[in-house]
Amino acid sequence: MVFSQKAFLKKWRFYLFVPLRFCQRHFYSKIDGSGKMDLTDQQWQAIQHLMPPVLQGRGRPALDSRRVLDGIFWKIRSDSPWRELPSHYPSHQSCYRFFGEWQSSGLYASVILFLYSDLIYRGNFTPYQAVAEKRIVLQISERSFKLYIAPRYHDDWRTHTALLFMQIELHNIMKRIISASETGRLQRTGLQKLEFLFSRWPKYAPLGFGGSNIETYVGPEDIVFKIGRG
Repeated sequence: MVFSQKAFLKKWRFYLFVPLRFCQRHFYSKIDGSGKMDLTDQQWQAIQHLMPPVLQGRGRPALDSRRVLDGIFWKIRSDSPWRELPSHYPSHQSCYRFFGEWQSSGLYASVILFLYSDLIYRGNFTPYQAVAEKRIVLQISERSFKLYIAPRYHDDWRTHTALLFMQIELHNIMKRIISASETGRLQRTGLQKLEFLFSRWPKYAPLGFGGSNIETYVGPEDIVFKIGRG
C-alpha cells in the first residue's frame, strides 16, 4: 500500500479546524468481519459463572446471554452500527440495552478481564504477538484507520480475541486524541503515532488462572504504529 505521510498529516491538520467530535467516526477503524468471531466453548466456560444464564425483561422473550454477548462483541470488532447486527444474533435493540446495563454494573469490564487473562494463560498469546506476527495489520488510508486480520488467521480464536482488545484500546486512543485536540496539544505536535497502551491494563489474573489466587506477569507490551515523522 502506498501511503503519503505528508498528505495524511495535511488532511489531519485540516480536520482540526472542525470540531473533532463531529469527525470522530472518520477515525474509527473498520475491521474485516469475515471468519469466526463468536466465543469458543472454552472461552464461554471461563466467563460463564459471571453471566446470567437467561436474560428476560418485562414483556420480552427470554434470551441466551451467550448469544447476546456474541452480538455485542461482533459490533465492537466490526465497529458497525448496531442496526447492522446480523440476524443470527438477538435483536440489536436487545444487545444494545444489555451492553449498557452490563457496562453500568461492571459486568462487562469483568468479562473483558477474564477473557484477557484466558488469552494470556490458556492461549499463551497477547495482542502484541498478533501484530508482531502480522496476524493483525493496521491499514491507513487518508483519514481512516482500519485493522484487519490476515486471511490465514480468520478462524483463529486467539487472533480474533486480540482483535477485540485492540478495538477496545483504539477507542481509548480516540479519547486521548480528542482530549489533546481540545487542549491544543495536537495542533502543536501533529499526529505521529497510534499507541495501544496495553501496559495500562491490569497485570493480574482472576481466580482460576495460573493455579494461584493472584498471579503476576510481565506485559503484554504496548503496540505503537508510526504514521508520521517522529
